[in-house]
Formats: sequence, C-alpha cells, structure tokens
Amino acid sequence: MKLITGLSLLTLCLASTNTFGGAIVNGDFSSCNYSGWQKDTDGFGELPAGNDFGMVNNAGNCSATLNVDHFDPAGDATGAPLDQAWFANTLFQELDLSGAADSTFSLQIDFAVDSESNSNEIGFIADYFLIGLNDGAGNYYDQTGGLGFLYAPTDVDGAFSQVLSFELDNSFVNQGGWFLDFQLNVGVDDFSLTDAFGSTLFLNSVSLTENKIQSDVPEPTALSLLSLGLLGLYVRKKRR
Repeated sequence: MKLITGLSLLTLCLASTNTFGGAIVNGDFSSCNYSGWQKDTDGFGELPAGNDFGMVNNAGNCSATLNVDHFDPAGDATGAPLDQAWFANTLFQELDLSGAADSTFSLQIDFAVDSESNSNEIGFIADYFLIGLNDGAGNYYDQTGGLGFLYAPTDVDGAFSQVLSFELDNSFVNQGGWFLDFQLNVGVDDFSLTDAFGSTLFLNSVSLTENKIQSDVPEPTALSLLSLGLLGLYVRKKRR
C-alpha cells in the first residue's frame, strides 16, 4: 500500500511539471479594479484627479477605460477639463514570459474604442491609440521582436471593437522587462491645439498563454523512469 501511495505521489509530481507560464494578472478585470495593472498620465504616473482611467461594470462584467480630451461642455476646449492628460494615458503590465525554451506565447486582446465626434470636421485630427510591447526604455516592438507595434497608432473615428490574436516570437521566452502597453493619445487641430472631443479606449480582456511544443514521442524524464522502476519493484515483490 505504501508503495502504491508513493507511485501515486510520483505520478502527481510528474503531471505537475507540465506547467504553463505567461499569466496576465487580472486580465479579465473580474476584480472590477486595476489590480495587477499600472497607470500613467503624461509620464507622471497615476494622478489623483480626473477621469483618465475608469471602470465600466456591466452586471459584474467589467472593462477598463482610458479617457482623453473630455471637456464640459463636450468639444469646448475653454470648458472644464474632465481628464488630466495633455498628451497620453497609458495602461500597462509587465509580462511573465517564463516557459519552456522551445515554446511560444499566444496573446489575445479584446478591446473597443469610441469618440464623441469624428474626423470629418474641418481642421480635426482625431485622438489615437496604440498597442505595443514596451522594452521598459520607451521602445515599442511587435510580436516578431522587431521595432513596431502590435496595433499601430490609429485614429479613434467613432466606435468599433476588435479581438486581436498574436503569437509572440520564441525569442521572447524567458526574457524579463517586457511590458504590454495600451496607450490613448491626445490629437490636436490647427486652431485650439486640442480637438476637445473626448475619446475612450475600452479594454475588455487580455490573456497570455504558453504554447508548449509536444513531441510525438516524448523523451523519458528522470522522474518518469523512477516511477517505472518502482512499479517494477512492486510487481516483482508481488510475484514472490
């Protein structure tokens, strides 16, 4: 009985070695707060005032929001500013890219954007957003590891939503200091240096999953060989 129990524990340990890294903390915002995330306004970190960052709670399904260029009244740059950002709001999180040397990571992002106005106005340049992998020094990279973005800077021209999927290059595996950035930037027009029509980036969920490559015939590990050895001893003992 003791031997069988030992074999069971070894089997459990063997199964637990096949783990997957790459977790995003609070990626679905189920906590309905920003736990696990960091916020920045114009490079000054999180500011105590303004509605630059919010949370939409739809019957317990929460989404994070980034806001820029909202005024009261809307479109009036001489009115009361509701956001503190003059340049950009950024929501970011450092990625856990620990995993098997031959693995890759799948990144999925569910987001939406909306604006109070559109880019058809005379002299109007919309606020814009971008999504990228930041190396911590302000440089952005795409999923291949090259300079660029996961989602290049794009005008917020009305409402739309999208689900993005990326497979990160194997070169990212076990590398530290990589951040996933969501940034909403203030656009400007030719007259007031601010378009004064608010824009919002809604982040619904983010997930990061390790894709561990499995060979057709897995090589025996030391632990599995030990398990087989103990099983052989048990069978031999029963035959006596």
